[in-house]
Order: sequence, then C-alpha cells, then structure tokens
Amino acid sequence: MTGADQPSVLVVAIGNPDRGDDGFGPAVAQRLRGRVPPTARILERGGDALALIEDWDGIPSVIVIDAMAPISKPGQVHRFDLTESPLPIGFAPSSSHALGVAETVELARSLGRLPQCLLAYLVEGEQFETGVPLSPVIAAAVADVAERVLAELSTILETDGRAQHA
Repeated sequence: MTGADQPSVLVVAIGNPDRGDDGFGPAVAQRLRGRVPPTARILERGGDALALIEDWDGIPSVIVIDAMAPISKPGQVHRFDLTESPLPIGFAPSSSHALGVAETVELARSLGRLPQCLLAYLVEGEQFETGVPLSPVIAAAVADVAERVLAELSTILETDGRAQHA
C-alpha cells in the first residue's frame, strides 16, 4: 500500500478460528469491524508471522492481537509495548511455523523494519484443539480487548494529529 491507501494504524489479528483459543485474534477483529476509524486497517493473519514485516511496511503504528499458551491464568490479557523491548521470556505466543510473532519482531528490529509504535495484546489461552470454539474464559476477553484496542487507536491517532500540526 502506498499514498492515500496507506493506513496510519494497522491492527493485526493473528490466529486460526478453527483451533479453539487460537481464534482469539480473529474474534477480536470481528468485534472491531465497522468500529475503527477510516485511518486504521484491520488485517487477519492466519499464521505466517514472517509476512508481518511486509504487512506493516511504511505504517507508523501497529497493534498485534494473538493468543498464547497459558503461563499463569487462562483469559489473562497482557499488553506489551514492543517498540523498544522484546517480549519477555515466556510470553512469546507459540507457533507451529518456523517463526512466530516474537521471532518476527526481533528479526524486523535487527533489519531496522519495525514500525515507529508496536503494541501487542496477548491473551493466555486454555485449549487449542482443532474443531473446537473459543473457551468461555477467552470468549469473555474478546470484548475487553476490542475496547482496549479502540482506546489505543484513539490515543495513537490523537497523538499523530498533534504531531502533524506541530
């Protein structure tokens, strides 16, 4: 994307809705559709985390939404600012692919291809079996994360607007 088609903010919802709680990202994306400002774009990504580097190329702000293996309590939502720091050990969403989100972020960092602002919302999943829906505790987190992302979008776009008028 270039020029007028380029959004100010990209929301990337990662996951497979046919694998239980791995469908968290797409469920949040569905909840956000029709509610984000026209300068934001929602992208669902099924699992090719390496493609994120091309997805966010030239976009100043990115919010990533994904599920992760539980480390404390299923349904717990974690927000990370990855602009300056990597994901803490233990918080990297597991991936069935060669590179997951954490590895992709660090590869982009080493290549100088991170967006100016990179945030991640990760929920601790409960079950990731094929053919099952979101577990109730994860389904309950969808609305909360969608509202938090909308608030982030508002803040990011307000800050961008002030920067452009300074």
